This record gives sequence, C-alpha cells and structure tokens, in this order.
Amino acid sequence: MIINAEPGLDVPSVVDMIEVMRLNSNRVADVTLLDENGDPQDIIEETPASGLPRGELDLDITDIGGTSIYQEDYYPPSVGIPADRRIVHNSTGKYSIKVLPTDISTSGTYLFNWHARYDSDSEDIYRTQVMQVVSPRVLSLLPTFRLIIDKSVKRVVPESMCFLGYSDSQLIVYLMQGLSYINSKPPYPVWNYLENYPIEQYSDVLIRSALYIGITSQSLFAIDTDVPSYNDQGHSFVLQHFQALNTMLNQLRAELDKQIPDLKKKFVRSGTAMIETRLGYLWYNLIASSPSGSTFRNYYFNS
Repeated sequence: MIINAEPGLDVPSVVDMIEVMRLNSNRVADVTLLDENGDPQDIIEETPASGLPRGELDLDITDIGGTSIYQEDYYPPSVGIPADRRIVHNSTGKYSIKVLPTDISTSGTYLFNWHARYDSDSEDIYRTQVMQVVSPRVLSLLPTFRLIIDKSVKRVVPESMCFLGYSDSQLIVYLMQGLSYINSKPPYPVWNYLENYPIEQYSDVLIRSALYIGITSQSLFAIDTDVPSYNDQGHSFVLQHFQALNTMLNQLRAELDKQIPDLKKKFVRSGTAMIETRLGYLWYNLIASSPSGSTFRNYYFNS
C-alpha cells in the first residue's frame, strides 16, 4: 500500500483492492510512505525538546465492528510497546508487519488502519487496508467459480497492471456479496460467513448468486464502454454487450428467486399451532360484540 497524501478528491482513504488472507497463516502487510514529490520517505524518528515527535507511524488492526485486534505505535513508542517492534523498517519509506495466526484466529473482514506523518511540517495521513480472512474450505470454490464467470482462463498479473481476468480477492468479494444476496431473501435462516454456508451440498446456489453480482458489475462496465454506432471514413462497428448481459441477469434473478427460498426452507423447522375452542366461546363473543344495555333471555348487561 502506498501513502502519499491525505484522503480527498483524488486520493482514496481505503485501498481499492480487498486483500485475501488464508485462515491460520502468516501474512505480511506493508506500507510505503511517499513525499509530495512521490519519492519514498522515512519518518523522522526524533522528538525535540518540545516533546512533540517529528515523525509518527502507528497501526491499529480491528475487526469489522471496530474492536481492536492488535495495535502498535512504531514511533513514538507508547508505554507497554516492547523494544522489539513488530513493525519493521525494510528500506527507505517501506514498513511492514507480519500478521500471525495468533493475531487473527477467525475468518471475517479485518481492517488495517495506518497513520503516518514523516516530518513535523508534513500532513497526517490515514489509510485503511481491507483484509478478508477465509478458510481453505472457501478457497475451494474459486476454481469452479472462475471457470464459470471467466470467458476463458486468463492470467492476472497485478504488478503489471494486467487485470484481464479476475483475481482471487475479486472472486471472494463476489462470493461474499452473493451470500449477502442469499441472506436478503426470505425465509429467516442466514449465514454470516462463507465458512458457515453449506458449501458441500448447495455450492451451486452460492456460485449462481455470486455470478449474479459479477455480471451486474460487468453490466455497469458495459454501460460505460458500449458503442452503439461508430463510423470513421466508411469503417463502422458496433459494440453492444449490455443487452445480452441484462438478459442473463434477468434469467439468473428468476432462477435465484425460486432456488433461494427452496434452499432456505430445508433449514426451517416445521411450526406447530394449537387451537382450543372453549364451551363459552360463542357466548363470550356475543357479549363482547353487543352494545351497552342489551338484553338476552332476561339478562341485562350495562357495559
């Protein structure tokens, strides 16, 4: 992750790509600090007589609910921080931390909240990395899902800015949103995490839901890039993808609207109801619905 300016119009506060971490594994989270010229810049680890540090760098790892999982002040170190800091200075402007299984022991969404300032007169900078921790059980869905959603198996090389296919993190996002789509449909049973979903028996419904989300993304891209008609000195062509994608979306939605309730009904227990008709039911009902002052067989009621 690169930090070079305060979030604003042209700088996002959250890193665009969600990263994937395998449950019970080690993972290095890194950050690169850049100055206003775009050059790597170390934080200045000095504290003048005023007591205000020139540079600052700290990290707070939280779950999606905001509960802190791990927190470290690289500089200035706070009380209780061990001398052997876990945040490591790798090279000019580059810092990293190795996340251990003891730090994150359950699957879910975690936030790596970085704060940095490399000098007294520089701006405080904040960035958040979104880390999705999943188990190998969930990762087993990716080959099947990629085979279905990709027109062909494409090589994805993020370091070369080659995003022709889908990265693992993108597929995980589609699966998460597909699960959310399943949970939005009645009846009640919901699955909070991908790990809780019955993958072994009903992976098809989850993959179809994720496919629905993925094609929705493709449809938005098609709206921006379709060319209804282009002509240049007699050479013409037409690019129209949205209508075909929209037809596919409608077909998937119709199938899912039937499949999802049928799936959830398998996890709903049959309810029971008991009705008791008392001997005086009709009499009590008659009295309750009668106007004040009514007479029934020499009985007068003034209610």
